[in-house]
Amino acid sequence: MARERKHPRRTRRRGRFRFFYKLISLVAVVAAIVTACVIFFRVNEVKVEGNSHYTAQEIIDASEIEMGDNLVTLWTWQINQLVGSKLPYVQRVVVGHTFPDKVTLQVVERTVAATVEGNGRQWLMASDGYLLETTNQNQGIAIVGLEVVDPQAGQPMQVSEADQSKGEAIVPLMEALDQAGKLSQCTQFDCSAASSILVNYGIHQLRFPLHGDYAQMLNLFQAALDSGKLPQGEARVFDFTVSDNKVFVQNPKQSAQPEPSASPDPDATASDAPDPAASQSPDPESSASTEPTASASPEPSATPEA
Repeated sequence: MARERKHPRRTRRRGRFRFFYKLISLVAVVAAIVTACVIFFRVNEVKVEGNSHYTAQEIIDASEIEMGDNLVTLWTWQINQLVGSKLPYVQRVVVGHTFPDKVTLQVVERTVAATVEGNGRQWLMASDGYLLETTNQNQGIAIVGLEVVDPQAGQPMQVSEADQSKGEAIVPLMEALDQAGKLSQCTQFDCSAASSILVNYGIHQLRFPLHGDYAQMLNLFQAALDSGKLPQGEARVFDFTVSDNKVFVQNPKQSAQPEPSASPDPDATASDAPDPAASQSPDPESSASTEPTASASPEPSATPEA
C-alpha cells in the first residue's frame, strides 16, 4: 500500500516541472524574437505620403527618424507628438512599418478655415480650432468680435473667460458646417453679440445660439431653402435662437436690431418678449419650420422681443 501511494506524488512533481519547462521555453522564444527584431530590423528607407504644405524632408526631420533606427521601436504617438509640435499644419501622422527596413509616414494636414485676431495680429486657424500661423491677409472665414489670448502656432485657440462660451461654440459650428458641405460658402462669423453667432452664408445670414445641435439647425436651413417658398436671389436672415427645433426667416431690414443681452438660458424663446422691429413691418415670407423636412410656411406675427 505504501508503494502505491508514492506513484501519484511522482506524477504530480513531473507535471509541475513540465509546466515550468513550457514557461521557460515560451520566454526563450519571445526573447529570441525580440532580440532578432532589435538586431536585424533597422530603418533603411522612409517614405512620406499625403504632404502638401511641407516637404517630405521637413516631415522626416521633424519626426527625428534616422537611418539605422530600430523599426520596432518607432512609436506612432511619439512621432505624432514630435511632428505636431514643430509643424502646425500637420494634424496627425499614421506610421506604417514594412519589414524588414521601410517606414511610411502618412500625413494628414490641416487646411485654413478662418482668420482670427490675437495680440494685435491676424492668425490663420484650422477648422479644429488650432492656430497655424500669422498672416497679413484674411483667408477663409473672417471671425470678428472675438480675440485670441496668448496665440501660439500649433496650439488650440484660447479666449478670455468672458468669451469662453463663444470660443467653445466656434469649433463645433465649423465642424457642422463642414460636414454639411457649407463651410466654404461662409465668409464671416460675427461674435459681437452676447448670446449668438451671426454667420454670413452667401447672400444670407444665419444666427446660431452658442449651444445646440448645429447639424439639426442646418437641416432646417436646407429644408427652408428647398421649400421653394423663398424668393430667389433675395437675402434672408435665418434665426435659430428664437425657439428650439425651429428656424425663423426674416427680411434683413426686420432683423437689423440690437441683440438682447445674454441670459442664463441661451435657448429662451422669442415669445418671452416682443420684437418691436418685427411688429412694425411683418414679413409675409417669415416662416418657421419645426422639422428638418418641413417646408417654410408663412409665420404669424411674432410677439415683440426685448
